[in-house]
Amino acid sequence: MLEVLLVLCSVTLLAVVVFSVLLYKKIRRTHSRSMDEMQRWVVSSLTSIETRLRYQAELPPTGNDDVVIVVSRDRSALLSACVRSIHHYEPSATIIVVDPGSADETSAVLEELRRSGVVRIVIAHAPNTVAQWQKGYGIHEAWRVAALLHPRSMTVFDDDMLLQEPMLSDCRELCDRQDVDVVALQRDATQVKNHPSVGIIEHKAQRVDIGTSFNGAAFYLPWKTLTAWGPPPYNEGKRESGVEDWYYSRALASSNGRVAFLPRVVEQQGVVSLRDAQH
Repeated sequence: MLEVLLVLCSVTLLAVVVFSVLLYKKIRRTHSRSMDEMQRWVVSSLTSIETRLRYQAELPPTGNDDVVIVVSRDRSALLSACVRSIHHYEPSATIIVVDPGSADETSAVLEELRRSGVVRIVIAHAPNTVAQWQKGYGIHEAWRVAALLHPRSMTVFDDDMLLQEPMLSDCRELCDRQDVDVVALQRDATQVKNHPSVGIIEHKAQRVDIGTSFNGAAFYLPWKTLTAWGPPPYNEGKRESGVEDWYYSRALASSNGRVAFLPRVVEQQGVVSLRDAQH
């Protein structure tokens, strides 16, 4: 009788051991599968975010932010005057400054502007770590950040431009009601010669030139244009700088698009433009 009980106990113990081993393997497989699924989900999410940042078709829907981008290097006084003029006339705009590696006091100036609420976001590089004055590269960097803000527009300013009056309301109205793709904010004799008018429209009792190309010193892009054409390329052309106006002008020409020129909105500070100064 005792022998029978010992046999039964042994069999029962063996069965428990076998069952425990099988259960452990099942749990491990399930856990592994769950971890694989979690890893796939994380990778998929990160890939989706990266795609959203890199390709215009995947960018988030338009929101309420109006983003203004300024790229500046080693011109802290001009930069300060530029962004302060923008903040004065458009205090609700989100100003993003890209510094591609200044060696002057730009860093300290930007920190003061950020603390005072004039500049919201600063993207700064150490000297000689990125292309020194490559505006298209700076716009690309700011574009990636701006995409996360769900903006409804993006305006690009050279650091030697001063805003003279509010602009965003007029720019939105021109794009929404006048079928305009870009609004250029600089219109002087040189721009009239280089970018002639192909038509005229009336806007708030003033005549506004319509063209198919423009200068990139200061311009406004609604989100519909950004999602259609994306950010400008960089490393283009001989000078590798300021190619954003070439890019968007070609896009305008190829799509029968239109740029409106708002006169007297900006004024250039009395200096040589940075693009001309570099070449």
